[in-house]
Amino acid sequence: MVDSVKQEIFLSKISICDIQKIEKNFEDVKQRFPEINKDIQVPRDEFNDFVAYNMVLAYKRLNELLINKIDIFSEKNVLEMLELNHIVLCGHNEHLRFEFMNHLEATRQRFFEGLPPIKRWYKKHYENDRVSKVAAEIFVGVLSQPQLFIEGNHRTGSIIASWILLRGGMPPFVLTVENAKAYFNPSSQIKFSDKRVISDKFKLPKYEKSFRIFLEDNIKKKFLTEIDPNKPN
Repeated sequence: MVDSVKQEIFLSKISICDIQKIEKNFEDVKQRFPEINKDIQVPRDEFNDFVAYNMVLAYKRLNELLINKIDIFSEKNVLEMLELNHIVLCGHNEHLRFEFMNHLEATRQRFFEGLPPIKRWYKKHYENDRVSKVAAEIFVGVLSQPQLFIEGNHRTGSIIASWILLRGGMPPFVLTVENAKAYFNPSSQIKFSDKRVISDKFKLPKYEKSFRIFLEDNIKKKFLTEIDPNKPN
């Protein structure tokens, strides 16, 4: 199979997330996260029930996007990326979204300021580059300074990368106990790199390559399932 993001897997079967296996996996991550946090260079916020639940909702939304053939990088659908960030932060809780309305509006403004170069890069490379390369470089674009969102860039970046992977017929990236250290340590280096600064800009290709290799080594088929959209439920 040609390794190209443009190659659609929508012809017969659609590759989507196996939600039940992701939920089960996150139970393990929640239990082991205090141990994981002690073993990484920059400790992360707690991976608790709220975070895990919202991440599952985000993977569910990915499935909906894929089933409905929605291109989140198209002009009319870019708000889907912003919605993914809202989901990882607030879920579908309308009261919580209202409470943090000012924060979400500020995030919206930041998103539209930071999106154009990321979208241009995607449009330029998605046809011919390897799926994992595109996913890795978009993740680095989201996470490096200035970050695309005010909060939740790790989580949302991994979800956007998973959309790219799934659209190319590959498994999504899912945080596990086994890959957490290898994910968080280089991600912290990416987070503190500024793509506007020349010295940092030269480091980004190295981070992009290492994250591509990380993805290729750590995406798991067990989190991937296929459905036939032409068959009734």
